[in-house]
Amino acid sequence: MPSIVSADLTVRGNLIGKGDVQIEGKVFGRIEAGNLVVAEGGEVEGDIIAKAVAVSGTVRGSIKAGTVTLSSTARVKGGVLHDVLAIEAGAQLEGECKRLPGAQTDKIGPT
Repeated sequence: MPSIVSADLTVRGNLIGKGDVQIEGKVFGRIEAGNLVVAEGGEVEGDIIAKAVAVSGTVRGSIKAGTVTLSSTARVKGGVLHDVLAIEAGAQLEGECKRLPGAQTDKIGPT
């Protein structure tokens, strides 16, 4: 079960953990997690490092993950470092995308 930042919650500071995290509210800070979901309506302003990231909300900051999925409602402003990247029609991405080989992304995630 993921840790959830609910829609009525705003977090100012870094979130660092090995487990899964779901953002439905707002986070202003760096996030390091096993798997991260930024739900529709969720907002992150800060860098993200995780094994897998799925974005349906808004991210302003860089994303570094083995797998990055941007749904049609995703709004991302920042660079994306990934091994696997999926972008649905309608998603907005403003920034540089760079593929990292799987051997490099295997080590991505919280320390």
